[in-house]
This record gives sequence, C-alpha cells and structure tokens, in this order.
Amino acid sequence: MRTTLLIACGNPLRRDDGVAHEVLRIIARTPCRELRSVQQLVPELAAEIAGFERVVFLDADVRSMHPAIEPVRTAMPGSPLTHAANPAEIVAISRSLFGFNGEALVCRIPARDFSPGESLAPDQLQTMYEAASELERLLEHDL
Repeated sequence: MRTTLLIACGNPLRRDDGVAHEVLRIIARTPCRELRSVQQLVPELAAEIAGFERVVFLDADVRSMHPAIEPVRTAMPGSPLTHAANPAEIVAISRSLFGFNGEALVCRIPARDFSPGESLAPDQLQTMYEAASELERLLEHDL
C-alpha cells in the first residue's frame, strides 16, 4: 500500500482559488508522494484514494484565518444531481465501495480573492508558504 496521496483542488483561473495547486508545487519538490491537481472533487477519486494509507485534500477556504490541517468530517448527504463532491463524500464513497480504511485529512488554506485572474493576491504568498510548511511537518515521517 502506498503512503500518502495529496489532492489539490481549485480553479487556478480564479486567483486565490488556485492556492492549493501552488502549495502542491512546493510540496512536489520532495519525492515519495503521489500528487493530484483537480479543479473539483469528483466521485471517481474514491477508487484512487483506496490504495493509500492517507489522503490529504488541499483547498482554498474563505472561512479560515490560518492554514489548518484537520480530519475530514463525516459526510453529509450530497446532491444526487451534481458531479462535484466534497472531501467527506469522496472518503465515504471510498470507504464503502473500495475499502479505504486510511486517514483522511483536509488542509484548509485561507483565501479571499476569487475574482477572475491567474495570480494569487499579494498577501496570499505568505499563507501559501505557511500551508506548505504545515504539510511538510505532517509528511516528514513518510520519507
């Protein structure tokens, strides 16, 4: 079984919504990790995460004040009419259909500017490096 899968989620064409992808680029400098970049979480990811001991979802979060890594909370029922999902739904599907029994975490990265554009807000750079440092501390035992 492979150790950790990091999944960055967000639209890099919506300024700070792309911060998770930037954090993933920083983390990618260290080998021995599986990395995925997606614009949205889709149910098909459930099969992939089942082969890992741990999955960490990275996502911009307008409600967060500081980068935080926390367990994925229990899934709330999602809409049957949408293809997009949240981390809890992906984990619940993986557990029930594919036998995932690993650790599931979410790294919430504070974000404020979701207007059209490809660059992060200037104050987002510090937050990006803080989130990468938090993840590095979490993952240092994987190597």
